[in-house]
Amino acid sequence: MSATDVLTEIRKLSLEEAREVAEQLANYLREREGAALASDETEAREDEFERQLLTKGVISHIPTRDETDEEFDKFEPIEVAGEPLSETIVRERR
Repeated sequence: MSATDVLTEIRKLSLEEAREVAEQLANYLREREGAALASDETEAREDEFERQLLTKGVISHIPTRDETDEEFDKFEPIEVAGEPLSETIVRERR
């Protein structure tokens, strides 16, 4: 549905209903803008952290971020036969 279609439908509403739509849209936009700002701030902190690691010599280069958020969210770990690695580590430490 295009923005024009949405506006056409809104024009069919009563004034009170249109105000409710406007209020809900304003709330939605505030939430989205807040989430975008938080995301930008998080990325800036991650960049600064990586620069500090590079400066201290903990890492030799800053890795590129080729993977998008959507690709990261779609990640599915592969199934591996045998006991979980954490159990192997615990068993071998005894």
